[in-house]
Amino acid sequence: MQNGQRAEAKFFIYFDLLYYLYRYFKITQTHELIHNNFAKLEVKNMVETVLFDFDGVVIDSEPLHVKTKAMALDAFGITYPPDLFDRFKGVPEKPFHLYVSENLDPQHRPYEIFLKKRHECLAEFLPEIKLVEGFSDFITEVKNRGIRTALVTSSKTFELDNIDKYLNVIHLFDTVVSAEATEQHKPHPAPYLKALELMKVSGENVIVIEDSPNGIISGRKAGCKVFALTTTFSEEELLTAGPSKIFKSYSQMKNEL
Repeated sequence: MQNGQRAEAKFFIYFDLLYYLYRYFKITQTHELIHNNFAKLEVKNMVETVLFDFDGVVIDSEPLHVKTKAMALDAFGITYPPDLFDRFKGVPEKPFHLYVSENLDPQHRPYEIFLKKRHECLAEFLPEIKLVEGFSDFITEVKNRGIRTALVTSSKTFELDNIDKYLNVIHLFDTVVSAEATEQHKPHPAPYLKALELMKVSGENVIVIEDSPNGIISGRKAGCKVFALTTTFSEEELLTAGPSKIFKSYSQMKNEL
């Protein structure tokens, strides 16, 4: 019997007991308990798989991304507006560096030279990178419940490998969908659809954990429930993408599994 089936069986035994108390002993409070627990069953007991974004969900990387992008632009003498990095939060690296090449660099040098320099700067500071607070406990709880996991990210495989040398987290995921796995990227649903295909599950029994509007839209379009963390964007910004629920921390989210 699968994890979801065991949980569902326990629920209906509990439901039968509540109904018996209500039917024969007129304990009216059980009516409310039955209603409340049915509302929780869909999310809590039918989850087969959790799909994690990487930056801002597994690793606390945004401050380091801003720092190393700024270093790379400074190295080429590029002048940029103060809100540049906020405008490109949650956006893959290629569009950012293309924008720099086409709009900020007077010489319009190829975007690849800025991208290469950024990776050099990032490699220097990778030892500073940390996991998002509460992630380790959360994924341990997920795996203890027999729920499968996948990593779905816009990062390339070599980037994941470099980070994993310091954090050793990739082995926690049953499947990894990196940037090379799909031609289209978030907010397109392709990355999450690829994960569903590899995991052989349908979206209604899957929770996606995201930290950006683009990621939320991608997960929703793939037919999944999406839990959003306020690690990178504000609650107001995340709400515009329509997540199922928003959480300030993993400890808060853990109560919903």
